[in-house]
Amino acid sequence: MVPPGKGVRQGTFHGRLWGTLMQHRWLQWLLRLLATTVVMLWLLTQLDVQELQRVMVAPAVPPLLGMIVVAWLFVLLGGIKFWILYRALTPVAFSSFIRYFMVATSLGTFTPASLGDFSLAALLKREHIAVRDSMSVLVLDRVLTVSLYAAVFLPLTLGLLLHVTHVWWVPAGLLVGSTLIVALNAATSVRHLVQRTLMHSRLAWLVGFLAAMSTLLRQHPWHLLGNTALTLLRCVTAGVVVQLALWAAGEWQPFLPVLYTTNAISVLNLFPVSFAGLGVYEGGGVAILSQLGFDRERVFTALVYQRLYVILYSLLILLVSRAILTRIVPAKGEQS
Repeated sequence: MVPPGKGVRQGTFHGRLWGTLMQHRWLQWLLRLLATTVVMLWLLTQLDVQELQRVMVAPAVPPLLGMIVVAWLFVLLGGIKFWILYRALTPVAFSSFIRYFMVATSLGTFTPASLGDFSLAALLKREHIAVRDSMSVLVLDRVLTVSLYAAVFLPLTLGLLLHVTHVWWVPAGLLVGSTLIVALNAATSVRHLVQRTLMHSRLAWLVGFLAAMSTLLRQHPWHLLGNTALTLLRCVTAGVVVQLALWAAGEWQPFLPVLYTTNAISVLNLFPVSFAGLGVYEGGGVAILSQLGFDRERVFTALVYQRLYVILYSLLILLVSRAILTRIVPAKGEQS
């Protein structure tokens, strides 16, 4: 039995939330379409279209194939680093988890990154993993990833552009803030104070998320360390993917600027400005790498190769997953 009023309150809340999302969904899509169109038009004004066409239609095949192989490794590392955090909270099998992760990642290619996260949480309910635990892991991983982008690769990129070294106050500040959070989380009185404060505010829905994050920080530090190490390895892999794409486009440049820039602009994919960062990511890459002496047309071509691969790969995964589901569901219906 549901306590009197509880189901009504929850239903009303979810109804209002869904209604709000539906009400603003088309406006959000139109704004993203506008942002994507504006950025792409700006890019085309910055490029020699004839040179762009000449470069784009004649890629070097060996590095292009290498880009595809390393991009698969990039996806696999993403699934492993997520799974390590999930294993701290629930004994989910890797074989099941990686399938759900690949489907959710593919869906996130065509939607804001947050929707891909929500879809992974929904899929993992089949493994009896609470949405609260899933979202806690996803939020924590997102915070760790963005922190690495901001603390390591953004200062390195700014240093290359500005020819300065004093930008390291950014990682220093993040390191101090992270240390303070870990220290405060270790104090039981502080955790209880935060919980009581949230319970008596409009942020009561955060209590469950913060409780799961607190458990990870206090009881599973090795899982967090493993996730962080794999995130760094994945960042290097992302740089290799773009480096191979640049080679396919005929641009031969040192690896470190590519590594720094690739991860510095990756944070743009996390903001719901355009469709999964379409145009914004490419624009950021062209704007930064051209300032470092790279050829604009070849940079844009390389990032288009990468984007086309991601789109085709995601479509393939979604089509395969749909075919599997449509084959399973009728079979279950016949058994019943």
